[in-house]
Amino acid sequence: MKEIVKEIAKVSLNSVQGSWASVASTLGIIDFVPPPNSSLRKTSSKTLKHYYISGIRCYLPVATMALHHRVRLNEEISILDFGCGVGRQLMHFMKYYPNAKYFACDVDHTHIDFMSKNYPDATFRVNNFSPPLPFETSAMDMVYSVTTFSNLCPEDHMPWLKEMYRVTKPGGFCFLTTEGLGALRFMESEFKDLADVERQLREAGFLYREYPWLAGERRRRTRIAIANRVVGIDGSYGNTVLTPDHIRKTWPASGFEVVDIIEGIIDHRQDLVTLRKPA
Repeated sequence: MKEIVKEIAKVSLNSVQGSWASVASTLGIIDFVPPPNSSLRKTSSKTLKHYYISGIRCYLPVATMALHHRVRLNEEISILDFGCGVGRQLMHFMKYYPNAKYFACDVDHTHIDFMSKNYPDATFRVNNFSPPLPFETSAMDMVYSVTTFSNLCPEDHMPWLKEMYRVTKPGGFCFLTTEGLGALRFMESEFKDLADVERQLREAGFLYREYPWLAGERRRRTRIAIANRVVGIDGSYGNTVLTPDHIRKTWPASGFEVVDIIEGIIDHRQDLVTLRKPA
């Protein structure tokens, strides 16, 4: 009963935020469609301010690197947002590069419901927790994904990297964010002894801790989907940390060339990995 009350409270808060956002939009205070509050929290934002600003901090490095590698963002190319959530990055891409054709997917159908309703110029699909994606081979000039590979279990990385490779056109680019050494300071609650964790990370090249709340969330069946943190998550999910050396050694097995890794550039925390599919 306690959990049901919590979910009802979350949905009620969605209504309150929705009413405020409607007024704010009318007055010109905000110029974007705000997601439900519970959806923000499922995608690591506690406030609309954080949702908007962190979206910029994540979108800008990806767009900058794409332009650096001569991806034609201003032209009618196909771009995929893998694990789009509620559009934290996508809304900025669509605003500043409106000529591109946008595609996006997520395992959470409530996210896709929101995005389909509010961003009709893009194509949205629900994907399964495991490959394949509902897109054709070599369909995308560019693929990007923010925070997805930092939550997937390392055993799930290669199947998804190979799937990213499949949907990317020859000569196309894939931009993925990962947690690296610089992100450890944000993870004291997940990794208690950070000095020992850093030593283990440097030795193994990767670390993974499944979210401690994951099993309990799955046991609760009387849940309201929009406030359920595990919608579509059918496998292990948690915090994954990778060193650049580990990425450079292992990820080329997917077929991609690892072009560059810039540490700590995504929202002052995550690393940005640039992958290229050979022409």
